[in-house]
Amino acid sequence: MDVSFQPTAPLQLLGLEWAMAICFVALGLLVIFLLIAFWVYQDAESRGMSGILWFILVFLLPVIGLILYLILRTERQPMGYPPPPAPPPVAPGPPPAPVASLTCRQCGASVAPGTAFCAQCGSKVV
Repeated sequence: MDVSFQPTAPLQLLGLEWAMAICFVALGLLVIFLLIAFWVYQDAESRGMSGILWFILVFLLPVIGLILYLILRTERQPMGYPPPPAPPPVAPGPPPAPVASLTCRQCGASVAPGTAFCAQCGSKVV
């Protein structure tokens, strides 16, 4: 009695090969998602953001999480460039000119400029 195997559908014959191919594709996608999530983690940490939060979000929702991250990420200083130098200090101007003191013609006492009368003798200062 010769019983031969007759598949009912063409894909049943290649069942194991298709299952292995699906597993390899799924494993490849998992590795790609992990690499993208790891890059997002490092980039978020370098920008001062929560890296682990973005890692989880991008790993669980790969396309949506990555688009959200690229839209919401903050700016950072370019690496390798020093911060801009501080402006040079302003040089002090020339010292103020000494105020010429006046002397009273009557007693010779020193009188401040703008004073109308001498504080010592009371005479009028011109």
